Amino acid sequence: MHLPHIHPSFEKSKFKTKMDTPTHASESPSGEGTKNVPSDDPKCLDISLNFFYINFCNIRSLRSNFQPVEHHLSSTKHHLFLTETQLFEATDSSPFSVPSYFLYSNFRSNAGFCINVCNDLTCSRAHALESSEFSPSSFDSTVTL
Repeated sequence: MHLPHIHPSFEKSKFKTKMDTPTHASESPSGEGTKNVPSDDPKCLDISLNFFYINFCNIRSLRSNFQPVEHHLSSTKHHLFLTETQLFEATDSSPFSVPSYFLYSNFRSNAGFCINVCNDLTCSRAHALESSEFSPSSFDSTVTL
């Protein structure tokens, strides 16, 4: 599986501490699915458990990189696609919706995230678990599957 070309401002996520040294499925303790996508590019983490697929990317500007993200989600089947992103200002999330996915987002000036959940999963956003104590770049929303 290969990601489409992402704008040069695409950066490695600060949340992926193990991604400095790529871990492949054959090296994971359980023997199951942690791998980089594409295999030589640590910018995206793809976790596969034979039945559940999660992809996490850190995208500096979702606005300028949305087409590759949309193409990636349309051409592959991930159950969750997590994206930390930067936008210059808080914005409406509707331009970042992808068919066949529910979009949960929290955009702030120069920070934010999107969680795209495949629409064949049952999920809800747990607003009661959100906290204003986290920095704007933190994941401060919880989606329960």
